[in-house]
Amino acid sequence: MFIKFEFGNFRSFRDLQTFSMEAMPLRPNDSGLDEGNVFEESGVRMLKTKAIYGGNASGKSNLAKAIAAFQMMVGRSVAEENLPAQLWNDRFQLITDWDEKPVFFQYIFLCEGMIYRYGFQILNSIIAYEWLYAGSRGDETELFMRNPNGLSVNHNGFPAADQFVRLHDQENSELFRKDALYLTAAALSGNKLVGKLRTKIRNITSVHGIEDDNAVQYAMSSFINGPEERKKMLVELIAAADTGIEDLKVDELPEHMIDQRLKNAAGDRNEQKVFSLFSFHSVFDWEGKRKQTKRVPFGEWESEGTGKFFGIGALVLDSLAAGRPLVIDEFDARLHPNLSLKIVELFQDKKSNPHNAQLIFVTHDTGLLRRADLRRDQICFVNKDVYGVSSALTLIEFKGVRKDASYEKEYLNGTYTGVPYLDKIGQVVTSAIKSHGLQKTE
Repeated sequence: MFIKFEFGNFRSFRDLQTFSMEAMPLRPNDSGLDEGNVFEESGVRMLKTKAIYGGNASGKSNLAKAIAAFQMMVGRSVAEENLPAQLWNDRFQLITDWDEKPVFFQYIFLCEGMIYRYGFQILNSIIAYEWLYAGSRGDETELFMRNPNGLSVNHNGFPAADQFVRLHDQENSELFRKDALYLTAAALSGNKLVGKLRTKIRNITSVHGIEDDNAVQYAMSSFINGPEERKKMLVELIAAADTGIEDLKVDELPEHMIDQRLKNAAGDRNEQKVFSLFSFHSVFDWEGKRKQTKRVPFGEWESEGTGKFFGIGALVLDSLAAGRPLVIDEFDARLHPNLSLKIVELFQDKKSNPHNAQLIFVTHDTGLLRRADLRRDQICFVNKDVYGVSSALTLIEFKGVRKDASYEKEYLNGTYTGVPYLDKIGQVVTSAIKSHGLQKTE
């Protein structure tokens, strides 16, 4: 389970930030407010959902990208040698004399009843520090520590570590390199403990709600390779969203229907097949009687919003079924506000979320502040100052906020920051019209 993520010197976030999914203690006057949004495991109270708000270019998407970057390093640092260099290039660069500051990531999470704290620092495109701790609240043990002087391992807490230390010390090791994470290399070498932890980290699902088509491809693979029950659940979810779709099917396209663009995307036709998604709609007569079903190409007939929900829906179902964290950037883009609200409610309802999956979403939908019954510790605001430095604060960190306050109204009025200052737009347009003699055209 996702407890806390800390990061710094990444994109617009210069200083160390803490993004917490840990539920804050109840105050005397809270009266058990929205305790349904909280679950407890191994003595840790955690949030089921958390919303991230902020103006355009405030850096809120960079928070989601920080989580994705951390995951990418854990998953692929051995296979892709240039990943640390990519993240080093993503450091904060709007200040002088900053190149000696490392990019910092740390993740605190629950795995099989144990709290783990794992992190690393990147400096000048290599792994400068890396660490792993395990334990319980207030009592943790160092399992390994990597620094410029070498690697130290707790042989009691880190079983079968000797072979990994020897491999790490080899200058020509293909796995244990200066630009690869020790945790990743040890996991790929067969260590069961770190292999389990690496899998836990990789199970966080991150998706961009506009640009990223990975969700749609993931949903397509569900139809191509997934079990029938999984396909049925996704069809029922799409139909329940009032899309007018009664069924979905993925078919391999015959050769004569594949244009050159699809061939290029599929690569070698001898090795890869090209599939297309089809949706089914009812056809009615003039008296409103259903006469037949029409099969149509999904991409040509369905809206972009329906296409997004098809992809997001598959991820939501899998997250709820497996109890995995799900991070969605641009959550509300192309979705009706009622549909966005319903997805949040799925995660906050014990019946639809029996395994305590967690949803983290970046959004501009202020209606959720009013309608989703979010606690103050479930609302994060990202703001960027005049120096280009982003910072993230949870609503509960703001003093004087009443539990019955209108979060939506106060947020839009700038009470919690995180909103753009737009007064100059009118001045700029008015000045441009006067200065450049813009005329009305017929």
